[in-house]
Amino acid sequence: MAQLFPRAANQIAYSSIIGAGLLVGALLAASVGFWYSGLITRVGVVREQPIPFSHAHHVGGEGFDCRYCHTSVEKEAFAGIPSTHTS
Repeated sequence: MAQLFPRAANQIAYSSIIGAGLLVGALLAASVGFWYSGLITRVGVVREQPIPFSHAHHVGGEGFDCRYCHTSVEKEAFAGIPSTHTS
């Protein structure tokens, strides 16, 4: 029985399999990189303050520690928004 494909077709098949594997790996790496980028995690994005407040007076002038108002700063990833009636 005669061959349907020439011997060079084997090289093309192997190259395409390896190329497909590399493409899938590159897409996976790109998606993981995007997932952990600042676009998703929003690291470095300045959040809008609900109340216009300057920390300069309380922290710089009065010498209050941040933990006085932001009680969850050491336990959580987000420092939290303190109550307006912290005493």
